[in-house]
Amino acid sequence: MAPRKVYAKGSLHPTLELLDPLNPVRRRMALWLLPLGALLAGVAYWASRPGGVDPVDRVFLPLMGIGFLLLALLLWRLPSSARWAIPTAHALVASYLLSTLGYQLLFQPNPMGLSPAAFWVPFFYFSSYLFFPARKAVRLAFLYLMALFLLALLGTFRGHFQAIHLNALAQFFGANLAYVGLLYLLVQLKEGYLEAQLDAYTDFLTGLRNRRYLELVLERELFRVQRYGRPLSLVVLDLDGFKGINDTYGHEVGDRVLKALAACLEGHVRQSDRAVRLGGEEFAVVMPETSLAQAIHLAERLRQKVAALKVPPVEHLSASLGVAQASPTDSPLSLLRRADEAMYRAKRKGKNRVEAAPK
Repeated sequence: MAPRKVYAKGSLHPTLELLDPLNPVRRRMALWLLPLGALLAGVAYWASRPGGVDPVDRVFLPLMGIGFLLLALLLWRLPSSARWAIPTAHALVASYLLSTLGYQLLFQPNPMGLSPAAFWVPFFYFSSYLFFPARKAVRLAFLYLMALFLLALLGTFRGHFQAIHLNALAQFFGANLAYVGLLYLLVQLKEGYLEAQLDAYTDFLTGLRNRRYLELVLERELFRVQRYGRPLSLVVLDLDGFKGINDTYGHEVGDRVLKALAACLEGHVRQSDRAVRLGGEEFAVVMPETSLAQAIHLAERLRQKVAALKVPPVEHLSASLGVAQASPTDSPLSLLRRADEAMYRAKRKGKNRVEAAPK
């Protein structure tokens, strides 16, 4: 039987985003490209002045020069602004390219065939791939190409294209189809790579993420703890008496219990939390932006949900939980060890309870 993929709330897309090798460099790339774009816009405006600046450049070049600098400043001072600052910069470039090509296709054909702005169109395609999720990048590329095609079609109907324009347009659209096709191939390769990685980070039996994924997440979250002082807590959960369930009812029932527990965790953790299976009957929940007091409350709620689970013929289930809040000096291993020690303390104190590790 193929492993079951769990697409529960918040679990798939953050996982793919985390595994995406482009994700850590997007903001850094934008911090280099935006000031460079502002400089190029300024140079283009200055170089166009002797021959007269066309109406599109007169509006867009100063707008891009100032806008790119402001967006770069925002990205530098407020990293969280990348969610909208990068798409804003990209939309500004797309608007400029569409406007300048549209102006020349519809109102003032270039004597040489196509405007120099046409050379920047491939940048739109491949920057889409860099700054956006893969499928969205392909959709943006196709939409942009269709918009350009419609503009060229309208320009043809106006009847002011000569042979040099038609030749340039034919080569332009041929090259752009090749760019979009290459982009689509890159997306397919990238998604196949991510799916293979995702399988490596997925527990076969329960469909939850595994210990390897936990270590990856904790490295990222502990960096946020150390750099920004954000709270992070980890809960380790172990089923009480699971060996007795296997011995009494068999491994098939034991597997059903583990699957039911995994579904319970996925159904009752918050969207920002990550449930993983460490191995055997031991599970963990990563809780970003969560203090120790909040994590204890959430762990107690999980304990109650486990106690309410019904997996016939097992009459009763319970779990012992340990909670630890990360400190700036923690590593993934030390944080996991502290939560694990708290869980074993809950076992020694009678099981079916929550214990917290000292801060």
